[in-house]
Amino acid sequence: MRPLPISFFDVVNATKASMAIRAAALAALWVAVLMCAVRAPALADARIGRFTVNFAEGVFQRNGDFVIPGAVSGKSPDGDFKADRALGNYQRQDVTLVGHVLLHQRVAPGRTAQPMTLTVNQLRIFGKPATYTATGSVVVIQQNRKISADFLQLNDRTHQGLLRGNVSAQENDRVVQSQEIQYNVASGDIIVPGQLNGFSSDSDFRADRGVGNQKAGAFTMTGNVIVHRFGNYAKTNNSTEPLTMWCDKLDINQHPQMTYTATGNVKIAQGDRTLTGPVLMLNDVTHTATMKGGVHGEEPPDRTFDAAEVIYNTVTEDFKALGGVRTTFPFRRGEFAASPTPAPHASAQAAHSPAPIASPTTPAPESSPAAGHSPTPAATA
Repeated sequence: MRPLPISFFDVVNATKASMAIRAAALAALWVAVLMCAVRAPALADARIGRFTVNFAEGVFQRNGDFVIPGAVSGKSPDGDFKADRALGNYQRQDVTLVGHVLLHQRVAPGRTAQPMTLTVNQLRIFGKPATYTATGSVVVIQQNRKISADFLQLNDRTHQGLLRGNVSAQENDRVVQSQEIQYNVASGDIIVPGQLNGFSSDSDFRADRGVGNQKAGAFTMTGNVIVHRFGNYAKTNNSTEPLTMWCDKLDINQHPQMTYTATGNVKIAQGDRTLTGPVLMLNDVTHTATMKGGVHGEEPPDRTFDAAEVIYNTVTEDFKALGGVRTTFPFRRGEFAASPTPAPHASAQAAHSPAPIASPTTPAPESSPAAGHSPTPAATA
């Protein structure tokens, strides 16, 4: 079982700083242009604070409305942006970048954050404190992390973020998908109110909902949880077969060690073997899986065992059953019979064989001088 990419959502926190820089630069630009003329001619390499902003033509109204019908772009020592056009109202501090919006955030020396890129069809920055709303093919990339969604919103006042519509969060080969993810960039809280699923190179999972905290490194999936682990067909032992686990709730904790705790109707199936019990705990560092609370195991057609607790090492494959262990194995006719011994001489058998019991309806054989030397029916049988 691999850890879920819950730490991935701190990528979105980096978008806030980048968006704020762009918004401030654009707001300053609108005011400066308004003071010069109602209709601004082409500006090339105009310096606005730390930014160099470029656009060919802008139309500005005295009520604050403005439209830049052509391409707009800007650069600073730690970032840049561009879009096909822009519009809004500078008095309300309302700026919308439209069409092929691209934001880059570079990182100054000494900062711990990583470079970030945001692409989106439309980005609106409104008010102060600002609300950032990105719509249409939202993609945020930071190193080996990637978020994509139809809609992204961040609120500077509440620090609350929302991803909605075909949400996919990827880190390395691990992917989590849902239709909605809520998160708080200040507290680290994460809520997935609807069905979520995910996959990696060696497993996949699904659940009805999830909740966790990125800073604490904790995440819980609840409701019809299913986890598949793909098999390793390079080996032939049974532990390499695909494994499936069902449970009502799965808790994942990264600290102090990566651990998984499954509770409620826990069932594990591998090949034709199954284990059921109320609780399963797996330590990803020690590779120790412990199932307790009354464990029942089955292997068709007729092998079973019951124990209070089962301990299994996923690497060494050591297996231990503890507490009131009961096993059932099939009894097959002749399976436990004694090995045959060489038959003694017929005359010896005859000497020690009891005489046949006469049937009530069959007369006993008549005695004759040769009868004593004839083999009995038992000897000839």
